[in-house]
Amino acid sequence: MPYYVITSWFPTNKAVEVANRYLEERKKYPRDRSLGKIVVEAIKPSENGIMTIGIMDVKEGKLEEAILRQQNIQVMYHKIEGYRYKIDVWWNPAEALAMIGMKAPEE
Repeated sequence: MPYYVITSWFPTNKAVEVANRYLEERKKYPRDRSLGKIVVEAIKPSENGIMTIGIMDVKEGKLEEAILRQQNIQVMYHKIEGYRYKIDVWWNPAEALAMIGMKAPEE
């Protein structure tokens, strides 16, 4: 199962605005466990303000739906000045090896 990783950054002076938007987001988009499992949600200060990361272990066949849902969530943050984000897809080693016709060793 692939992972989608969403990383966001925003200025420290926008922390309250982002936090309020997050609370609105959670009401509008409650967790959808049919798409996968949240592996990590974390926040830290960085040289670029505040940085967040979220990782979901996406269920088989749900990647497109999960990313589309996440993109819809991110639209809620578009008007916050200085808010930036990116969504990446990562594969585990077995999936990556399968993409090039190889099989992962048994663990």
